[in-house]
Amino acid sequence: MVGPPSEDRLAAAVVLGAAGLEVAEMTEAELQAAADLVPPGVVVFDDCRGRAARDTSQARLSAHPALRGVPLVILGYDIDIDSYAAAITRGAAAYLPKPFDHAELAEAGRRLVGWSSRGDDTEKRRRMRRPLLMKVDVERRRDKRRLGGQLLDASGSGCRVEVPEEIAAGELVRVTLHSHEDSTHVALGAEVRWHVVTPAGAHELGLKFTGSTAALAGQLLGFATTPG
Repeated sequence: MVGPPSEDRLAAAVVLGAAGLEVAEMTEAELQAAADLVPPGVVVFDDCRGRAARDTSQARLSAHPALRGVPLVILGYDIDIDSYAAAITRGAAAYLPKPFDHAELAEAGRRLVGWSSRGDDTEKRRRMRRPLLMKVDVERRRDKRRLGGQLLDASGSGCRVEVPEEIAAGELVRVTLHSHEDSTHVALGAEVRWHVVTPAGAHELGLKFTGSTAALAGQLLGFATTPG
């Protein structure tokens, strides 16, 4: 947990601790001054300022040698799509609005803390993948059936999502990204490459972006930037 001492930081630490995670709390200044910092499994940044200051702190955290590649969760008051998108495209794994939902934060912590140790034989260039916890709608193009789900991770060419029922390999889908409760109204075209059932009974899909969608997805998900 990184952020100024506050009730929010303490509450988040308690939630993560109750979820079975070992939690250390510090300010950003303490983190930057720490010598030989052991890389954590996940960083949760509790922000109580505006977007400009948050973006600056996010850049500093992402550049810290011990935190490179570590999933970052941001807790912030701004709930507009632009603030959400700015955090994601700058490398955050998730952006949760405050007051945060305790179950949502606990689930994010549990999912993300194991990212670095998770085996993945489906992507040869795994170093280009990163976790992204984001609500999505997955629509089967053949019958327009839409399933609510969650984006789990992504690369510049595809992504992994979790949905409540199977969509067979080879089917074409549209993935609509959400910012909190609001749709971004951006739909990414993709093809289902594989399907597995998780131990919890959910259906996990590996998707390959199709056509010009790959370039758009790269910009939206932080793998590419637009000039200027």
